[in-house]
Amino acid sequence: MELTSVSGFLGLLPPALIAFAFVWAILRAGSRQVVVHRLWQFVRGKQEIADPEVRAFAEEEASFISFRILAGVPVSSLEKAHELIRWTKLNDVQMYRLRLCGDFFDPDARQVKVDKLPSSFTQKLRAAGLFWWLLVAALSFGSLFLDRTVMTLNATQRHFFATSTQVGSLGSILPFGPKSLKATDCTRPPSANAQRSGFTEQEVGILCTILTDSGADAFLKRTLADQFWSSVKLFGVSAVLFWMSFFSWVAGASAKKLAGRQIDPAVPGAQLSLGLST
Repeated sequence: MELTSVSGFLGLLPPALIAFAFVWAILRAGSRQVVVHRLWQFVRGKQEIADPEVRAFAEEEASFISFRILAGVPVSSLEKAHELIRWTKLNDVQMYRLRLCGDFFDPDARQVKVDKLPSSFTQKLRAAGLFWWLLVAALSFGSLFLDRTVMTLNATQRHFFATSTQVGSLGSILPFGPKSLKATDCTRPPSANAQRSGFTEQEVGILCTILTDSGADAFLKRTLADQFWSSVKLFGVSAVLFWMSFFSWVAGASAKKLAGRQIDPAVPGAQLSLGLST
């Protein structure tokens, strides 16, 4: 059964990765034309388009899509892509920096949307959120490797650590802290266990009842498993929110830095739109 499940999962992995790649390409290019172009290549194979005008159109569309995917900058046309490439070369601007600016940069006008830039206070809030989600992600990732979980003793509201075979006070994680309490220790007097474990005699009695119960091992293992999957979910959510917070903050920082250079958006040889009509 286990081998069948694993092989079934591995069989679904390639199509899932292909689907993910298509979704990424569509989002990156900002158009479903990526899928249409790929399907058309599959249908026609290596056969060239006979009509020269249609062939030129197809090649332009392919170049346009390729630029938007490779650069990650949403220009509106291939001509604007050519202008942007020349502009970045003339002004020593890396294309990836424009991509980092996100919606704060107009690739067609080659200008930062200064009126849309976030304030310093907003940037500080974003930075605080960034570090918060980084901390949550780090803690949740670290908890994946813990072999113990925190539980509460209802009778005394005492918090303690528990593994599948032993329990210990919160101080038991320290090198010279109290000792953990195991099922085999329950043959000793409660006073002796209380002294070495940091629990009260009442708590030792309750915990020993739990440890010596036939269903305790299965319960503690199930609790640890639940904690593991909760940590996996928390890590996944916090990692995504950290990623989003990072790009939200870096977009504002990159756009402010680019705006500070005050680069002329004009490109030599490019046509200027004067807003005239006939």
